[in-house]
Order: sequence, then structure tokens, then C-alpha cells
Amino acid sequence: MTNSLRYTPRGGHITLCARQDGDQVVVEVTDTGIGIRAEYLPHVFDRFWRAEKSRNRQTGGSGLGLAIVRNLAEAHGGTATVASVPGVRTTFTLRLPS
Repeated sequence: MTNSLRYTPRGGHITLCARQDGDQVVVEVTDTGIGIRAEYLPHVFDRFWRAEKSRNRQTGGSGLGLAIVRNLAEAHGGTATVASVPGVRTTFTLRLPS
């Protein structure tokens, strides 16, 4: 949610959705922010990785949040994924066993 708030401009939308899908709980965060370029998508869950290299801990976090999300999801038998169309929408999906 923090990333969505940071990268969605005024007037944009952020949607949080939770649902049951078979034996999984699915949580999705979708925003209409700036998006993530295709070549960056494989790296967004890497520790300390930032798409915007000018950011540092004072201006944008440690680069650990999404890595922690993925590691916790996998530790519980789930997954964390992302899909993005720059300038249109980004969706982060967390799937956990129910």
C-alpha cells in the first residue's frame, strides 16, 4: 500500500481487494500510478532494489519491503507477484493458503 500511495498521483485510484480462491486467500493491491517498466518487473522483489535510483532511505524507504513480503508469503506456502502496464495500472497479488 505504501508504494501505491507514493506512486499514484492525485486523482488516481488505489484498490485493495481480498477474496477466497479455492484453498487460497488472494489479496490484491491495484493502483493507477506511474507503473513499472517491463524490464524492472523481475527485480521488484529483490532486496535493496529500487527502480528510481535517486531514492534513498530518506526519500523512499530501504528497498526491503517487497522482498520481505515475498519471503513471508513463500515461508507460508504462498506467492507474491506483480503485473504492470506503465501509465495504466500496477497490481501486486499475494496468495496464501487458507
